[in-house]
Amino acid sequence: MINTLYKDILVKEVPPGTNQELTFAVKYPLDILIAEDNFVNQKLIERVLQKLGYQTDTAADGMEVLDFLAKKRYNVILMDVRMPEMDGYEATVAIRKMNIIQPYIIAMTANVSTSDREDCFEAGMNDFIPKPISIGEVTSKLQIASACFNLK
Repeated sequence: MINTLYKDILVKEVPPGTNQELTFAVKYPLDILIAEDNFVNQKLIERVLQKLGYQTDTAADGMEVLDFLAKKRYNVILMDVRMPEMDGYEATVAIRKMNIIQPYIIAMTANVSTSDREDCFEAGMNDFIPKPISIGEVTSKLQIASACFNLK
């Protein structure tokens, strides 16, 4: 496998020619919103999801997340916890108060202590992906999210 390292995200790429690249999104159809303030990290996460066959939307902070949710239904939000304007914790609390079909919210953070995980779950997040992220971790969490929506 080829590894690409930048900032706090590690992307373990799927080897070219594997069927996982585009068939994963067909098997697990999800509308995904990425919430990440760092431009480079946004592009890396988008690339991981594109390799799996997803077209995503990206918000740079919690306020944008709420704006996106007002216009479209998402099954999954990959939520960075540290963002300007409104962080991932505040955004999650606000989402949980919204009268919408609730998305599966997966925290993305380099803070991986037990108390950090507990903070994510207390805010209302469903799951947790530590940074640096890997395709294997992402696919595992998306499979779980898909099962919650009976999309498998």
